[in-house]
Formats: sequence, structure tokens, C-alpha cells
Amino acid sequence: MARRKAVFLDADYTFRNGKTYARLLVKGKKATRLLYPYDPYFYCDAPGKEAEIAGLAISKGGELVKVKRTEAVEKVLRGEKRQLIKIYCQKPADVVVLRQAIPFKCYEHGIQYSKRFMLDFDITPFAILEYEREGREVKKFIKIWEDEKLEAQVKLGRLAFDIETYNPLGAPRERKDPAVMISYADGGSDKGVFTYKPNSKPFVRMEQDEKGMLDGFCKKLAEIDPDIIYGYNSSNFDLPYLEARAQVQKTALAIGRDGTSFRKIKKGMVNGAKITGRMHIDLYPAARFFGFIGLIKAQEFTLEKIYEEMTGKKKKMVKRLDIWDMWDKGDLDELAEYSLGDSEVTYELGENILPLLLELSKLTCMPLFDTSLSTSGQLVESLLMQESVRRGEIIPSKPGEAEAIERQKNPIEGAFVKLPEPGIYDNIAVFDFRGLYPSIIISYNIDPSKLVKEGTEGEVSTSPTGAKFLKGEKGVIPASLERLLDLRAGLKKRLKTGDKESPEYRRLYARSHALKILANSFYGYLGYARSRWYNRSCAESVTAWGRMHIHDAAAKAEAKGFRVLYADTDSLFLLLGSRGKKEALAFLEEINKNLPEKMELELENFYTRGVFVSKKQEAEKGAKKKYAMLAEDGSIKIRGFELVRRDWSSVAKDTQFGVLQAILREGSKDKAVKIVKETVERLKGGKVPIEELTIYTQLTKRPEDYDIVSPELAAAKKAQARGMQVEKGSVIAYVITKSGKTISEKAEMAEHAKDYDPDYYINNQVMPAVMKILKELGYDEDELKNKGKQKSLGSFFE
Repeated sequence: MARRKAVFLDADYTFRNGKTYARLLVKGKKATRLLYPYDPYFYCDAPGKEAEIAGLAISKGGELVKVKRTEAVEKVLRGEKRQLIKIYCQKPADVVVLRQAIPFKCYEHGIQYSKRFMLDFDITPFAILEYEREGREVKKFIKIWEDEKLEAQVKLGRLAFDIETYNPLGAPRERKDPAVMISYADGGSDKGVFTYKPNSKPFVRMEQDEKGMLDGFCKKLAEIDPDIIYGYNSSNFDLPYLEARAQVQKTALAIGRDGTSFRKIKKGMVNGAKITGRMHIDLYPAARFFGFIGLIKAQEFTLEKIYEEMTGKKKKMVKRLDIWDMWDKGDLDELAEYSLGDSEVTYELGENILPLLLELSKLTCMPLFDTSLSTSGQLVESLLMQESVRRGEIIPSKPGEAEAIERQKNPIEGAFVKLPEPGIYDNIAVFDFRGLYPSIIISYNIDPSKLVKEGTEGEVSTSPTGAKFLKGEKGVIPASLERLLDLRAGLKKRLKTGDKESPEYRRLYARSHALKILANSFYGYLGYARSRWYNRSCAESVTAWGRMHIHDAAAKAEAKGFRVLYADTDSLFLLLGSRGKKEALAFLEEINKNLPEKMELELENFYTRGVFVSKKQEAEKGAKKKYAMLAEDGSIKIRGFELVRRDWSSVAKDTQFGVLQAILREGSKDKAVKIVKETVERLKGGKVPIEELTIYTQLTKRPEDYDIVSPELAAAKKAQARGMQVEKGSVIAYVITKSGKTISEKAEMAEHAKDYDPDYYINNQVMPAVMKILKELGYDEDELKNKGKQKSLGSFFE
């Protein structure tokens, strides 16, 4: 019997000779797949019915599905110890059949087999496994532990790929239009482009035809044998396209370690493509996730825009619509360079994103492939499942559709907001409650299992809603959160003294970000209608305590002689007036003396000047989350303005930023007006490039589901008519041109726009973006129109 060590990468299952095996992907000197016999199971709450359940047999599809065995176990169910029946099954599919046949409450029947295995053995991705095996079958796990030094010794091979397709109609048709190039890059010297037309570039691998190109790429993939494959939108486009072309060419897309293609995976609203024996990381959904949580600020989620956002560099480009023409004309040197550049850029982007995905994977006990497709709620759920199993607690079931819809009908009251009066202010101090909702959850032990029931004894914390939570031992949610926050606090101390250029620093930095992402997602998951741990009393208690603490801090600030300009959720904006920084810091210290456990108010910054304007719907009440402030170090903090949104053109956002800078840095309204006039002149003179006029909007529904034809929808339908795939979630980049009577008729996809309508951009983009700011300088819209005797504000600035 051989004794081995290896790094655990992923797991699935196989059923052989009447037995279910966990199939483990591990890597030592090389990657291999091991088998471990492991029966699927679920729990049932049926006291005294063990014999009856043990004899259960159901006929399903001509097959007799039987309970394999049962045992009585003690588990913690909703905070109380309880005797349950553990029901073992022959194979994973039997779990659903038997659970439906049992007329008693069942638990943990909806957990994926591989996830179940990882939870039971407490195996996290990239942990070290020490085991004894005979052949490929593991007979015994000797030890399972995390060791970053040993993990680092196992090098994970990585490769990026990209394809180019023939596209005479704009969007390629996978059953008709061939793939013309497949590029790859491994981050080192092994990189190239497969194609089947003559090319002078030394990195090009010439094949006889499209079939030879597909087969050549698969052979190269097997030769390099990467553990991780990077792609960009590869689950939705590259891999399905290559598979369709392989079918047309009557060959196989053999990209898995076992010679298979890939399996389509649906994780929530996200599509994935799982490659057997390898970890396929589609960077597109990962980039979208990072954009959603605010980690990156990209306006458009194309490869070139995300690459520029994350690296500060630009990639080589050719016009996508010209690819078919370049192919026909034989202009292939430039196309090959572009194709290879896409793979090199994808590899570099993958190397930037991978460290954070790795840390999220380890922290949540979720395989890397699944992590790359997950939402923050799914990551939190996985982490809580792991913590529950460690504590011997039953994992709650997901709600049914009807229950989830019912939860959504009754939204939870949100945070407190005190709106500011629009205006320009000097000497502002901003304070933030550090991790307000996470710290409240920990401090008050907010967890469904800790809600006090009638007859429960013990010391309690009573929320402003009246809900009571037991003090003492932490529930699974606050305990998990506290562990994350303590880990991050320790990492931040290490990062302060670390070498920023070292691999260790980059790993710790990624882990710190991963911890922050997870910690900030707990409250949202607690109040999410489809959450396993949803609890209305818990979620509304979190926000109620949040409102209480921000109200209390604001009242104490006013009592100390400060004026509260603005308060929102966890932030407090104070006008110092005649009081100085010393008094502000003394106020901070006094607040913190009276806060519970993990809660802390921090100084965010001192600002010399700020501009607050009102949003249209808030005009009579004040400005809500629309402000810009100049910090003492010269940096500018901006919230709510068009320049931080992607559904406004660059020309409008850049003009707005120029106006804000003129006010904040120089206090000059004349310069602000001059900036607007110069922009109007550029637009009228036709001197603004299309890139600055492009507006980005994401479709929240399928194009056919919209009732009103908006400009972005009109542009999207024109793109569809050219053969482009447009679906829910697509980001539409469009320009308002001169052709058409209505704005929607004038809307055209940016890559097809030949001109622009200057009046639209002046009166519907630039002027709305700057007018509310100029209003705070004394300009009035009606006065400006009357003074210039013009119908539009833009005309006044000409």
C-alpha cells in the first residue's frame, strides 16, 4: 500500500460496480484523479421510525431505489440538540427519490455530493492530503491540513486561450462561419497561434484546414497539460463555438484530461463550462463580480477595458468588424499578432485575478472553478455550511419558490439617512462605523439559533425592534464573521510591515481583500429571500441597531457643538465650524468608549471643501449621495455624480469632473463656466471622437421582454439584426447619431456609428451633468435661458 502527499484541487463523483466514489483531483509531482468510497446521505426527523425508513424501497424508472442503511445521530437543529436518522443511499440521484417518499421533515438533501464530501472531511481547496492508496483508490486519509509552503511547492500550470472567427455579418454564426485562429499563451515562452492560411509570423502554427487547427490546439493543450485554463467569456462564446465547429468538422474538442470536451454548468444566472481534470477560469464573470462589489470601476466589461482598468495598459486592437475582411484579403500578420495578444492579455489578467479567487476558494471551502462563478451570497453560504458541519449543526434547507416570493413581498426597513442641504461647505470631518453591520451581528450575537423563544433562560440583548438574542456562545453567523474579522485585523498588521514586492505580501493582500468581501456580504445574505439562513427578525434587527447607533452619534455630535451636515447608514459628516480637529477627535474617543464589543467609530478623513447637490427626485428634500469633497491631501472623493456611472458619456463625465475640480481646488466659478463653454464648442464643431460619446447601459431583461423602446434597446435590436448575440445582462455601447427622427431611432451601436448629434450631447448629457453644480454657484436655469434668449442651456454656453 503506497503512502502519498498531494494538494487537493477539486472533487466530483463516479458510480462503479454498484458503489459511489468521490473522485478527487489532486496534484503532487503531477495531476491525478483518485477514488474514495463514500455513500451519499441525508437526515430525517422521525423519532421511532428508523426501522420503517430502513426498509423503504421505491420503484423509479424501472429501478428499485432502496435505503442502503440508517443510523441514529445527535445533531444541533435550530439551536437545540436532537436525535435524527441518518439515511445512506446507493448513489446521489437516490437522495432526491427517497427524500420525496418520506413523509417526515428531512434535512441536507439538497447538498451537492462533492460539497458534502469536502464538508465531512473538512477538506478545503489546496489543502495537503496525506493518504494511503492501492492503485487509484484511497484506503485511508492519514492527515488533512493546510500548509502554504508545501502548497507553493506544487506548481499549478496555467494557460490562456482565445479564438478569432469569420464574421461577415458582424456576429459569427457557429454552424456556418469558421473559427480562423486559436491562440494560446502559458505566461512563458510557449505561446502561439493556430490557423490555416499562410502567415509570416514565427509564432504561427500552420494547419491544413479548420479541422487541423482544432486538432492541433487540442494536442498542444495535452502537451502543456495545464491545471488552470484562463479564458474571457469563454463559457458563453469561445468553448461553445469551438465545440460547434468541431461537430461541423466531424472531430472532437478533446480539452479535458480524459480526452472529453466540457460540461455546461448553470450557477444562478451565470453560465460556466467545466473541463474534466482542469480548472477552467472564465475571467468575465469574475470581472463582473468584482465590478458589482466595487473592487474595480470599469464602465464596460470587454477584455480590453477590464485589462486597462486592472493593469493601466492598453492591448493591441483591430476592429472586430474587420476580421472577416482581413481574413479574406490575407492581411493575416496583423490579425495573428492581435490574436496572440488577446491570449497574452487574458493570461496577465488571469494572474491578477487568480490570487483573490484562490483566497476566496480556501476561505469558503468552494472549489476554484465554482468560486469563479459565484456571487457573494453563494460564497457566504458555502462558508456557513462549513462552519455548521464543524459545529455539528444541521444546515438549513433552501426555501421553496413560493416561500422565497412571499419573503420578497415584505422588504426590510433600511438604514437611516439625514439629507444635507445642497451647497458648498468648508471644513468637514467624516466619521465611519468600521464594518457597521458585521460588528452589530457579532456584538449582539444576531443568529436565527440565538433568537429567544418562550421559556428560554439566559442573558439577552434586545434590539430596537423588540427581538431578543441570547448572549454567551456565538451562533454560527456571528462566530464565522468574528473569525473573518480577526483574521483580517491580523493580516492588516502584517501588511503594514511587509515587503510590497514580495509574493508573500501579494498573497496576504489578496487574502485581506477576500476577507473583506465575505464580511461585507453577511448582512445581505441574512436578508436575502433565497438564503438558507434567511431570518426577518435577524435582518431587521441589524438595520434597527444600525439606525440607533448613527442617531445616537449624531445627537451627541450636535450636543458637542458640531453641525451634522449629512448622515447615511454608517457615515457621519460634521461641519467643524469654529471647532478644530482636536475637538473632533475627542468626540470620536468619547463615542467609542460607550460602543459594545466589536463596534468602532473611525475618522475617515478631514476635507477642506465639499459640494453637495440634489438628485432630481430629492430636489425638495436635499442631496442624497451626490457630493464631491476635497481632502487635505489633495485627493477628491466623489459619490453619486454621473462621472462615476457608466450610463453617461465620457464627454459629459469629463466636463463634470473639470467643473468640480475648478470649484473644489480653485474656488473659481469663472473657470467652471469656461470649461463648459469649451466642451460645447468642441461638440458643435464635430471635434469630439466617438469614444467620448459612447454611452453604456446594461440590459436587465431580454430585448424581447421590454415594452418601451429606449435608445439602448433600439441600438441592441439593430445589433441583433446584424447577427450579434444580445441577451439579458449584455452591456450595450451606443452613440446618438444624426440619422433618425427620435432619440431611439438615432441610437446606434458605437462600432457602427459614423457621426453624432451635437445638440443631444449638449442638452441631454453635458448640461444635465453640470447644471446642478453651477446652480450652487448662483446660476439659475431659467435665468440663463432668459439671459441668452435661447431655448436650451447649451446655446447659452456657445
